[in-house]
Amino acid sequence: MTIGLAAMVTTSAMGMTSDDLRVRNLDVQRPTEQTLRVVMDLVPRDFNIKYNQDVRITPVIRQQNGNIEKKLPSVTFAGRNAYYYDLRDGDVRNLYKRNSKQTVNYSEDVAYEPWMEHSTLDFECVTGCCGNEQTSMVPMAVMDYAKPVFSPEMTYIQPAAVSSKLFNLEGQAFINFPVNKTQIFPDYMTNPEELKKILDTIDAVRDNKDAKVKKISLCGYASPEGPYANNVRLAEGRTVALREYVRKQYEFPENLFSVSSVPEDWKGLREAVAKSELADKDQIIEFIDSDYPIEKRNDRLRQLFPDTYPYLLKYVYPGLRHTDYVVNYEVRKYTDIDEIRRVLKTRPQNLSLNEFFLAAQSYKPGTKEYNEVFDVAVRMYPKDPVANINAAMSAIDRGDLVGAQAFLDRVKGNPQADYARGILAAKKGDYQNALSILDRVNTPQAKNAIDQINKILNYKGAVDFNVGK
Repeated sequence: MTIGLAAMVTTSAMGMTSDDLRVRNLDVQRPTEQTLRVVMDLVPRDFNIKYNQDVRITPVIRQQNGNIEKKLPSVTFAGRNAYYYDLRDGDVRNLYKRNSKQTVNYSEDVAYEPWMEHSTLDFECVTGCCGNEQTSMVPMAVMDYAKPVFSPEMTYIQPAAVSSKLFNLEGQAFINFPVNKTQIFPDYMTNPEELKKILDTIDAVRDNKDAKVKKISLCGYASPEGPYANNVRLAEGRTVALREYVRKQYEFPENLFSVSSVPEDWKGLREAVAKSELADKDQIIEFIDSDYPIEKRNDRLRQLFPDTYPYLLKYVYPGLRHTDYVVNYEVRKYTDIDEIRRVLKTRPQNLSLNEFFLAAQSYKPGTKEYNEVFDVAVRMYPKDPVANINAAMSAIDRGDLVGAQAFLDRVKGNPQADYARGILAAKKGDYQNALSILDRVNTPQAKNAIDQINKILNYKGAVDFNVGK
């Protein structure tokens, strides 16, 4: 910027002002993120000073609303006598005679510090004559290096409305049976607690006035020891016995139940061995994964691993005798927003994702209530991509970047999730990664975010020059 000021230096008792200086091409630059540079041109003959006078100009960067400052090297212009006095005193750096015709091209760099984000450029002007000095602080510019605020559009996905609201409650029970028996004894060993687990799950639905049990699925598993045909009989018979026990507690019709069985739980055995610290677990897993006939597999396992088999029989096999159950139920739809809000507070598990979204829209975006809706929704639907993307957006909006990352880690291969990932990267200050992600998302919102990031990356600051105003 070129700034020409009409008047010359004065030595009035009031001190100098910006109108007393003739400064040419004054500018403040940011050549790098780490550097601040002050440049200007000064011509000694522009300064109207007497032969015994000198004037020392020191650019000073000062913190706005603070007390930190940084002084740059000074420039001194002196009349004939004062010039030789200054030479004699050894102060010769940046010293110029008043009648010199040369232009002083001033350019000084200082390390940029965070406090300079909001700062001023002032000139400390010291006028001397005959041993007396007057000092004036002349404001020259106001500097603002705060980068533009990144404020992308926070986009939320409205889940599709569902024709019916079907939910599942799942569990696993370990019912104990006497050896080779299929009859249930409710008071046998830990059966009271295990049977109660199933009944409590069903009661949770029955106590819900807006819900109705649609189906109860039971899948019984037996452990591999013993003849395979007998394990088939035990798995089937014990599962049917459990169905009849549960059915009679509620007088449910038989067609409400779906019953299946697995004679030998080799999958469960594999998982248990993989988690163990058995020395030969890799060899055992390799055998379990083989195509050895299942009817003879347990006998072969006992032959191959005679030292480990007793351990499996005692500590692992009992856990393979279990029943997995699923209670499938339907909840009526809600259309009234006040009712949806009430259900949100009392039985959020009754709401569909679409109803959660309707509840959120009834609050002002960004409010505590608005964000809480998405937090509850993702707790109810932890595996749903839409629930996780919306929860991530809500977390980003309130500054919870760690939580947002956790939600997005659950979603793979989704363009809408990529938009959220790009926004999250930018919020973390990782602008290059953000640009790379957003460049793949072909939406107006992504393009707007890219424009904002580029403005931030290319921003050099704003300088408002005071001189001449």
